[in-house]
Amino acid sequence: MNSINFDWENYLTQAQAQISTPEFIISLALTAITAYILKKVYVRFGQTLSNRSIFANTFVPMAMATMVVITIVKSSLALSLGLVGALSIVRFRAAIKEPEELVYLFICIAIGLGYGANQINVTITGFLMIIIAIALIRKSAFKVEKSNVMYLTI
Repeated sequence: MNSINFDWENYLTQAQAQISTPEFIISLALTAITAYILKKVYVRFGQTLSNRSIFANTFVPMAMATMVVITIVKSSLALSLGLVGALSIVRFRAAIKEPEELVYLFICIAIGLGYGANQINVTITGFLMIIIAIALIRKSAFKVEKSNVMYLTI
């Protein structure tokens, strides 16, 4: 029986993949641009009662931070397990008043995850499909609601 000697310690602690600086900068820029577009979509189509523009200002830094974390963590199993452990200890408490806000935060995280994992085509395609779906749903919702709305001009 042949035994295969595999160095598990090096596998778990050493980086498995490298990303070049130009690739990192391009991914970070694409993350910022995509999150900025999401910000504009949220301000335009969002229906929450809170101030949408203030909440949307968090989209770009959140997506970029997620992208950087995923870029660092994707190369090491030990780092990813450490991140899971750290996130299980720390509680994330945000004043989420509406489910719609949570959906947009999830889209921001998805943007960061996609670009951080170097899945540029999948991220852009998925983002465009989500934005088209949001626009179509909101346009159809506005048409239905306009018949029941009364305006009072003072």
